[in-house]
Amino acid sequence: MSFYDIRITGKDVKRFIHNLYKMHIEFLNIEFEKNSVLIKVSEEDYRKILDIKTIYEIEVVKLYGIAYLKSFLKKYQLFFLVLFFGFFLFLGFTNVIFDVEVVHSDKQIRDLLLEELEKQGIQKYHFVVSFDKKEEIKDLILKKYKDKIEWLEIERQGTKYEVKVEERKKNHGQQDTTPKNIVAKKNGLIRTITSASGEIVAKKDQYVKKGDILIGGTIHNKEEIVGYVKAEGEVIAETWYTVTVSLPYHYKEETKTNRSQKIVAIEWLHKQIHLFDFQKYLNSQLEYLYRFQNPILPISLSIATEQEVHVVDKVYTKDNAMIEASSIARSRLKEKLGDNIEILYEKNLKITEEDSKIEVVIFYKVSENITEYQDIIIEEVPKELEKETR
Repeated sequence: MSFYDIRITGKDVKRFIHNLYKMHIEFLNIEFEKNSVLIKVSEEDYRKILDIKTIYEIEVVKLYGIAYLKSFLKKYQLFFLVLFFGFFLFLGFTNVIFDVEVVHSDKQIRDLLLEELEKQGIQKYHFVVSFDKKEEIKDLILKKYKDKIEWLEIERQGTKYEVKVEERKKNHGQQDTTPKNIVAKKNGLIRTITSASGEIVAKKDQYVKKGDILIGGTIHNKEEIVGYVKAEGEVIAETWYTVTVSLPYHYKEETKTNRSQKIVAIEWLHKQIHLFDFQKYLNSQLEYLYRFQNPILPISLSIATEQEVHVVDKVYTKDNAMIEASSIARSRLKEKLGDNIEILYEKNLKITEEDSKIEVVIFYKVSENITEYQDIIIEEVPKELEKETR
């Protein structure tokens, strides 16, 4: 049902209203003004009034019901057309694969899988396959290349397929028997030294420099060389490092996480509404993929990737800054040397405060593995040993 608020303006509007009453037009509401009258009528009666030839000015002030809905849709039809077009475009793009990546270091394996996946319908700019179809393709590839591939997984990440694969390792029964020495990877003070083969040259509590031989692969009988082997063992030494950390008292850092989602963003008069944002992120950034904007209406429709962002915002005192600097320095040290190190001693060598920040130079004494293998260059091999080394 539709209703209209109309204003009739002219001379002696009461007489015109009286004539409308005689025509059996029903007034749902009536308000007289100075030179006009405001009435509320049904759509049928509004059409009758329009058919009357009159000098009075008839103006629609407000619509109700279906008439209002029709007027609203007509007024914003461009917006709704763009919205629906964008929605279906979004559905289409989110079901199209734009990248297929095989995660493996061997290019031959990567090329083999990409070619096979393309044959099975998994390739760029094609629609995604169903879960059952994906599992069927995975099983088919594993069966076809069972001598080359140990394990395979196909994961969909938005508009990308990531293929993880493990190559089947073949045991050829061959071992590296090249004669080698174990040398010091860096300067240090030896804490422990163990050997499974070769001659131990260095001793516990001995200071060694980078490149010094610790376990030799040259076997001696008194002064005479009687053979060469690949030295096997491990040398743990005490080493020393300084780490410099500069930390502002007000520390802010934004780091992108691995979580993201595709959304539709509607901007209207500087306000933004997100659709299909099923995962609510505390902090996020938008990367616009497609944007539709009308030059007349203050509205735009965008398809974007919403990336979750982890925000660290801290204000430190001097004591807290020192604790945080120590934590950062230890993390950097382990990132450089590996998690297997043992920190034996820590001391702040220098603390400088300037421009709302603190800079700390920290000394570390560390226990770590300094084992490194070095090939033995054999200039001349005695004939009686040549048979042994072959």
